[in-house]
Parts: sequence; C-alpha cells; structure tokens
Amino acid sequence: MTMRKIFAAALFLLALAAQAYAAGGLVLVKEGAFRMGSPSSEAWREKDEGAHEVMVSDFYIGRYEVTQREYCELMGEKDFSFRGDNLPAENVSWYDAVNYCNALSRKDGLTPAYAVNGRSVSWNKEADGYRLPTEAEWEYACRAGTNTPFWTGANITPEEADYYGTYPYVDGQGGEYRGETVPVDSFAPNRFSLYNVHGNVGEWCWDIYGAYDGERKDPSGAEKGRWRVARGGGWNDFGKHLRSAYRSAMPPDMRVYNIGFRVARNVK
Repeated sequence: MTMRKIFAAALFLLALAAQAYAAGGLVLVKEGAFRMGSPSSEAWREKDEGAHEVMVSDFYIGRYEVTQREYCELMGEKDFSFRGDNLPAENVSWYDAVNYCNALSRKDGLTPAYAVNGRSVSWNKEADGYRLPTEAEWEYACRAGTNTPFWTGANITPEEADYYGTYPYVDGQGGEYRGETVPVDSFAPNRFSLYNVHGNVGEWCWDIYGAYDGERKDPSGAEKGRWRVARGGGWNDFGKHLRSAYRSAMPPDMRVYNIGFRVARNVK
C-alpha cells in the first residue's frame, strides 16, 4: 500500500472516530482542530478565505437540511419556490431560521439559544436549545477531515451534488443541471454522515460576515456588520461556489430560492 493510500485510510478512520449519531436527526461532531479557509494554491479562491488554524468544541449538527415538512409543522404554511415535504425549506431569511430554532427549542422543552428583539438578536452560548452552526463549525463538519476543495476531493460532479452542473469546477466533469432542489437525503453523505453540505441550498450560519479575526477557539464571526454568512452553495451555483471554504454573505432579512439551513446544538 502506498503512503498516499495509507494517509487516505487514516483520514477516513479518524473522521469516523470523530462522529457519532445522536437522537433527533443530529450528528455529534467531536472537537478538533482544522485549517479553515483555503490555501493560496486553490483555484478560484476568494480574498476572504485566508487559511488559519481553528479549534472547535463538540457540537451537534443536523444530518440533513431542514425540510419543508419540518418547517411548516412548526411555523405554519409558507411559500416555497419548489414544493415537496422532503425538499429543503428555502425562501427563508436568517431571521426565519433563528425563529425556527427558538420554536423547535420550546417544542422540545429546551432553553432557546436566541433572544430576539425586533432586528436585534443575541446568542446565549450556554443554552441547550437549537441554533445555527457557526461558520467554523459548518466548515469543520463539511470537510469531515479533508483539506481538499470539496469533501469529495479535488472536484465534485453532478452525481455527487445538486448544482449548476454545466459549470463544473476547474477541469471537472460537467453534467446535468437540474434547475431545482432535490430531497435532503439525496447523494452520498460525507464522512461525518451529513448530506448535501455541497449544493442543493446554501445554509445560513450564525456569523456576521467580516474578515476572519484571528480567534482560534470556537470563533463566532465579526462583532459588527450588516450581512450574515451562508455556506455550501445551492442548486443554481457554479462548481467553484460549492467549495468547502467559499463564503457567501447576504442581508439577514433576504429570502432566496437557493438558501435554507440546518440546525445545531451545544453538547453540554
């Protein structure tokens, strides 16, 4: 066995050891350090992706994106661009996602993570309720032990994710452009058993968008700013926008047909 294969096998075993299943459709991701952002050699990287070492604590994160059925059962009927119980909830703003997290916490008898006062939202980091993942947690969970542009490796195909398949990454294999979302359990999961971290819908994170501030332990974004971060890319994004390090930012009150979310929770 070559050293490359040995290294790949070790990464795979490490990734499996770092995660376990939890009740309620969540996955337990064990704490660890990783290199967040992209190296200067990564094609199509953006200036805001500066690579830096980060440590994240244990956390739970949704195995799937929140579905339309889950959203409507809790929040009432909503207009989605694509209809299907097992399709991801989209056309949801960052505020909608925050309110869903609080409503789900109350439903399950947990302490809501967010205090909402109009457009002002504060996060009680000690609460045991549901919340949005931080940008660092999201990228750590997406990468699942990898350091390549995608968890799938150096490239990604339309057989592995839902995106604008006729515009692949660099010299990758092009393919079908579906032009719509797909069920949240489509395609193979990554090594942490998370589905559709690349493509389908971009996913809101807690963080205010801004330059990485150098915080190395459980960073949670800029202190001030107008926009919030979404990660992962959506069904109508080019391949380069699905990269693990790619950062999208939008106004928190914007509702878009290719943005949804998945929930997270503290372990303690």
